[in-house]
Amino acid sequence: MKQIPKYRSMNFSVYSGMLDRYKDSEDIRNAYTKGGLNGLEVILAGEPDQGKILPDMVNGVHLYFHIFWMDYWLGNYERLDEEFDSREQWVEYYGGMDREAYLDCLRHDLAYAESVGAKYVVFHVSETTLRESYVYQYRYSDEEVIDAALEVINTLLDEREYSFDFLVENLWWSGLNLKDPALTRKMLEGIHSEKKGIMLDTGHYMNTSSELKTPEDAVAYVHAMLDAHEAAGVPITRWVKGVHLQMSLSGDYVRKQKEDWKKHPMDFQQYSFYELFGLAYEHACKIDLHQPFIGKGVKELMERINPIYITEEFDQKSREEYEAFVDAQSRLLGYI
Repeated sequence: MKQIPKYRSMNFSVYSGMLDRYKDSEDIRNAYTKGGLNGLEVILAGEPDQGKILPDMVNGVHLYFHIFWMDYWLGNYERLDEEFDSREQWVEYYGGMDREAYLDCLRHDLAYAESVGAKYVVFHVSETTLRESYVYQYRYSDEEVIDAALEVINTLLDEREYSFDFLVENLWWSGLNLKDPALTRKMLEGIHSEKKGIMLDTGHYMNTSSELKTPEDAVAYVHAMLDAHEAAGVPITRWVKGVHLQMSLSGDYVRKQKEDWKKHPMDFQQYSFYELFGLAYEHACKIDLHQPFIGKGVKELMERINPIYITEEFDQKSREEYEAFVDAQSRLLGYI
C-alpha cells in the first residue's frame, strides 16, 4: 500500500465468550500482532475484561448502541409499548424513561475510551425496529435519523472536549447509509467538533444493494459511492478516517427473503419481544456476513481511501477461523 494505516485493529467484544479464547493479555497481543495488526477495537458488553485488555492494546472503542432508539429518544412511548411486551420491559431495556439513561450509557463508554487512551470511538447512525428489519420499510427517514443522531452526538461533545476522534458509522438501514451525498455532508458538518470523521463499513455499504455478486462488484460499488460524493463536492475520502473492512455479499439471501415474505409474511404477534429479538438478530447476521474482503482491486480501494484507522472486522466463530481470516486479509493488504 502507498501508506499502511497507522492503527490496524482486531475487533474484540469484551465478554467471556471472546476473552476465554485467550490465556492472557500477551496471548491476545501476540494473536493480533501475528496478523499485522497493532491493537484492538473493543466494544464493551457489560462483563469484566478479566485483566486481559490493557490500555495500550486499545486503538478504538465502538460505542454502546441500540438498533432501535428513535422512539425512545423522541418520547414516542406508545409505539414502544407496541414493540415490547410491556412498558416495564422497555424501561428495563433502556435503563429508564428519559434521555439521560441513554446518554449515560454513552458517557460511560466515552469515559472508558478516554481512560485507556483510545485514538477514536465509533457511533452507529442508524435505526430500524425488529419488525422493520424484515420488511425494509422504515418509519423514520434517513434525514430524521441523522438529525436525532446529531442531537445525541452534540449533547455529548458539547459537555467536554475529548482527546479522540469521533467517527460515525454507516449501516444499510435508515440513517447514514452513504447513498445521498447531501445527507453525508449534513451529518459530518453538523457535528460540533473538529475531531470527527466517518468509519466506513465496507460490508454495511454492500448491504445497500442486493445485486452484488463478486468481490470485484463490491469494489466497483464502493468506488462509485466515492465518485458520487466527490462529484457532489463532498470530500468523502478526507472524511473517511477509518474503515471497518469486511465483505458482505448476501444478495441471494435478501432477494429470497423478500420473495418469501410476499407469500408468507411473519405473524409478529406470535412472538414475545425477546423471541423476535433473537430471530431478527439471526436475520441481520445473514445479511451482514463479515467475511474477509479478498479480491482484485481491494488493496487499491484502500489506497484510494487511505484511512488512519482500519479494523479487520470479521465474524468470529472461533479463534482459529478469525486468525486465518486476518492472515488472508493482511497479506492482501501488505501488512504481513
